[in-house]
Amino acid sequence: MSGSWGPLLGELTALAAVVAFSPFSVIPAIALVVHSARPKPTALAFVAGWLTGKAAITVVFVQVPRLLDSLQGTPPHWTSWARIAAGVLVIAAGIWYWRKPQQTVESPKWLGRLKTITPLGAAAAGVALTLVNPKVLLMCAAAGLAIGSAQLSVLGATGAVAYFTAIGGSSAAIPILAYAVWAHRVDPYLDRFKNWMERRQVLITAVVLILLGLVLIVTGIQAV
Repeated sequence: MSGSWGPLLGELTALAAVVAFSPFSVIPAIALVVHSARPKPTALAFVAGWLTGKAAITVVFVQVPRLLDSLQGTPPHWTSWARIAAGVLVIAAGIWYWRKPQQTVESPKWLGRLKTITPLGAAAAGVALTLVNPKVLLMCAAAGLAIGSAQLSVLGATGAVAYFTAIGGSSAAIPILAYAVWAHRVDPYLDRFKNWMERRQVLITAVVLILLGLVLIVTGIQAV
């Protein structure tokens, strides 16, 4: 692994962590597993759509630095300063979250509709929840820009997108895979995990944002 991979993987890991610890990554998947009439196929379809949506958005933004590079004829040095500025803003957002009064994240009312959804509908819902969640959308875009700016080969960029997608989708995929193996024996653990995520969402988001901001600043300085 070359030296350029280290900072990139660190940045992608931090971005993916923001996605993984979002309630929208966990609550719908667990609701489908615990309450759906056809839990296994429906939940697996949801995760497939969820992963596909994130990967597609990331791939789209991978092309942006390369397009600008081809138009300008010079390496995209602007991305280094953009990362530093974004890192400062993300840390400020994390501190604001940290100081925000702790609140329980309630399951949205529309979540009840997912309990009776078909596998095809669940796959579409997984893609849709990626598109309508600003936090997830921004993290996928940032990951795509980071990968595109790294000037990797096609194989390297594909591996980086797959890495980001897998880490970002792990919090939804792992409970689904656990249910596929152990079925209803894991129901109590899934419920406790979902409730823990709901109670600690503000704190988790603050910590992840601050870490992400530090990673962006460090990688931006290294690339200047």
